[in-house]
Amino acid sequence: MPDEAQANQIHQKGAIGKPLSGGRLQLAPTEALHLLDRKKIRVIKKESGEELSFDELSSKLSKDDPDLMLKLLAYQDLKSRGLVVKTGLKYGAHFRVYARGEGPSTGHAPYLVHAISEDVSLTTQELSRAVRLAHSVRKKMIFAVVDNEGDVTYYSLKREKL
Repeated sequence: MPDEAQANQIHQKGAIGKPLSGGRLQLAPTEALHLLDRKKIRVIKKESGEELSFDELSSKLSKDDPDLMLKLLAYQDLKSRGLVVKTGLKYGAHFRVYARGEGPSTGHAPYLVHAISEDVSLTTQELSRAVRLAHSVRKKMIFAVVDNEGDVTYYSLKREKL
């Protein structure tokens, strides 16, 4: 985002994006699509100056990430619940999620959220790996299961020692 005032406003309001030098804001694909969908930003092609629609940008970004729209549905559902959602890439999950009123500057994210389609089957090894990783960084593992209508249901798994 090249506009410093707009970048600051967007980042301050919902802890969206990563501030860069020069007042710029780096957005994750889900953040950019979310803001574009809400008409908070415009995306302009550098070479032509032409504005991209939501469908055009999502199609372009989905080429690199076929699960992007699935992740976007989970992201938007979490945001609609008043939660702060940041990338969870370094934790092996789609998102790290902060409680209401919290954020990266005020504490640690208690949750890791991974979006999956209701049509996907996970092995016990995949589930165990995700839960163990979340446990090792003191976070709760939550799976956001997105159904074919776009509704999101959350399932939490935790490690128990007997």
